Amino acid sequence: MDLPIRFLASATRDRVVSVDGAWGQPGLNLSHWPGNTTPTKLKHDLSTGVALHFARLDRAERDELARGCVAIANNHYDTDGVCALFAVRHPERALRVASELLDVARAGDFFALPSERAFQVDCVVNGLVDADRSPWADRFSGLDDAARREFVQRELVAMLDEVVTGDLERWAPLWRGALDRLRLDRAALAAGARDEIAHLDLSIFTARAAPTFDPGRHALFGSTSADRVLAIGERPDGATYRFLIGTASWFDLVSRRPLLRPSLEDLARRLNELEGTAPSDAVAWRTHPTVTPSPELWFGRDDRPLFAEHAPTLAPSRLAPREVRPLVLDALRATWTFPDE
Repeated sequence: MDLPIRFLASATRDRVVSVDGAWGQPGLNLSHWPGNTTPTKLKHDLSTGVALHFARLDRAERDELARGCVAIANNHYDTDGVCALFAVRHPERALRVASELLDVARAGDFFALPSERAFQVDCVVNGLVDADRSPWADRFSGLDDAARREFVQRELVAMLDEVVTGDLERWAPLWRGALDRLRLDRAALAAGARDEIAHLDLSIFTARAAPTFDPGRHALFGSTSADRVLAIGERPDGATYRFLIGTASWFDLVSRRPLLRPSLEDLARRLNELEGTAPSDAVAWRTHPTVTPSPELWFGRDDRPLFAEHAPTLAPSRLAPREVRPLVLDALRATWTFPDE
């Protein structure tokens, strides 16, 4: 589809093919975000999958759906969005690497691990837009944030199939350290205990007598199909806790109906009562807002950005796992419904 790539921070009057996001933009929306207006027959768990469904349509149908559109756009920068842009802009090329694109998008949006290569490509996509690490930094120097993201999207979409299937060594500074850490994280998980509570869509990973236990998001969600993960690190001076809710319960999925989320705010309040701490303390039970795409609850300092791979701000809690685990389970049970309800 011979249309320019644009980055739109907010809705405009132009009709565009908007991918991945859903921000009320006139035109055709190809997205798995909440509130999307994607045609029903094109829906998929990933925006990349939606875009690939669009790419499989014959040219006349694609043109009709996108009639009047003047650009292909997104309102944020991430891996699934870049892959979706590529599939719309270069449909024939995208279909030749469809399975690879879906794996890379899963690594990006679901923190999954279809393969180490998918993880590496996700690191490359995110690294290329990072002003401190990108080998393209000189090329986008001086641009504001939106213009930088648009520049990287446009340049990457022009060559994404080469990145997905080609030699990744040229991009090694963007993925090597992360891959080394991923392997260490997976080894730490394998050495610990694991409990699967399927009806609550929960996996619990516990490391005993470990001085630190901070496996990354990709190691955690890449080791389970559950949408909720609790990582517990038992140590002599207490235990560390990190409870994560995945994006599967936020996006508009077609493959399954996710369970309702518990209130992390209520859970943090109860845990602080037991701990004897308050949110104003330097170290306490903290949480991201439950309504965010992939929130976390943890005990530690209050400087945890959304979607962070690791949690260096964790601190040991005086609450034992036998006290914390039941509270997490009770919170999940409180919102549980029968699958057919």
